[in-house]
Amino acid sequence: MKNIQTQLVILLAFLLAFYLRFDSITLPTAYIVVLLLGLLIAGVIMPATGAFRREFRWAFLRKTRRLIAGWALVVMILVTIAAVVKTTAHFSRIWFAYWVLFTALGLFLSQLLDQAWQVHRRRHAKNARRLVLIGGGDNGERVKQHILSSPDGDVCLVACFGDPANAGVRPLDELAETVDKEKVTEVWIAVAWEDKDLLERALQALNESVVDVNIIPDLHQYRLLNQGVVEWDGLPVINLSGTPMTGTELRIKAALDRVGAALLLALSSPLLLLIAVAVKTGSTGPVMFRQTRHGLGGETIRIYKFRSMGIHDEPEGQLTQARPDDARVTAVGRFLRKTSLDELPQLFNVLRGEMSLVGPRPHPVELNGVYMSRIPKFMLRHKAKPGITGWAQVNGYRGMTDTEEKMALRIEHDLWYIQNWSLWLDIKILLQTPLAMIHRNAF
Repeated sequence: MKNIQTQLVILLAFLLAFYLRFDSITLPTAYIVVLLLGLLIAGVIMPATGAFRREFRWAFLRKTRRLIAGWALVVMILVTIAAVVKTTAHFSRIWFAYWVLFTALGLFLSQLLDQAWQVHRRRHAKNARRLVLIGGGDNGERVKQHILSSPDGDVCLVACFGDPANAGVRPLDELAETVDKEKVTEVWIAVAWEDKDLLERALQALNESVVDVNIIPDLHQYRLLNQGVVEWDGLPVINLSGTPMTGTELRIKAALDRVGAALLLALSSPLLLLIAVAVKTGSTGPVMFRQTRHGLGGETIRIYKFRSMGIHDEPEGQLTQARPDDARVTAVGRFLRKTSLDELPQLFNVLRGEMSLVGPRPHPVELNGVYMSRIPKFMLRHKAKPGITGWAQVNGYRGMTDTEEKMALRIEHDLWYIQNWSLWLDIKILLQTPLAMIHRNAF
């Protein structure tokens, strides 16, 4: 439904732009093709921005920002297609500028109106869900605070039950009577795993009630990436380490990776040639450096880099990270490492499907061997394809990781990226990358 709303905005903006430019709404065939193509691409891209996820229901600015970023990507794809088939001269640039601008404005206004309508419904809701909470310990308190702070407004917490020694908590003996008298529609049970007695007494008290009962398990202490409940052959299974990168979104990300890598390679080919000549003439040895690193699912891949060090022997199974004034780094290599230009050949890894433009940076296998047993959840960073750039890198966590604390901070940012991935986040990171390329931690 939300995707249809955005496509309607695109359609209306298209017609308005055409009318203002040509004083007519009779569309030529070429413009109809562009409209249908734009709607088709938007129908795929807009959901992939993550703007329609439930967690953004009340996050007006974040949702709108993602939609406008998605529209910008749609525009880029349309322009690229037009340039490839050499039809840009067949369309009015003024009309196209109007369409781009009106759609962006329309998306903003539509989300503003939608937000206002949701607030109105929330304030005038007559059929709020009336629920009671049965909770104990930290889990019960956590769920209670979540209910009380929920902006939806369609949930009314009637009472809390559990240990009567706690302030504001009623004894379970009053549960059945309260459910009946207060017209309660739902009972939420949030007890700790070890508090089996409280769970059984609560279910016993509801034996003669037809109220909906929901159990909220205490997964907070086991939180890894994303919890989701799936079904396998009739068995409910809770997924503790899932990722939002699934289905259509993954396919779109993979397609954009390859298209983006191909375009970047084409645009940067003169620079690549210049760097290759500088590396070859600056010191003896091959132009390219290949290193084994961990990829998606922990599988090993061979990544490409411009060689930035002189030829030297490294003991097998050992990795010595580059340090300030490292004698192994060549003069050309020092500049390449400082500006991250030595990473450009990894665009070929992206074309091969081994890496992504954006994702957790791949570590040498020797470095992974040092930290995987020392930092909790370290290997979960391999739930996504490694990237040329990433959330940790644009936040300053690149270069040497000579302490466990530095590595832990990098891993924390990598896991946050995987957990909160969206198309908009990838675009944001790509836009921030040029400013983050020069950094004092890269030697």
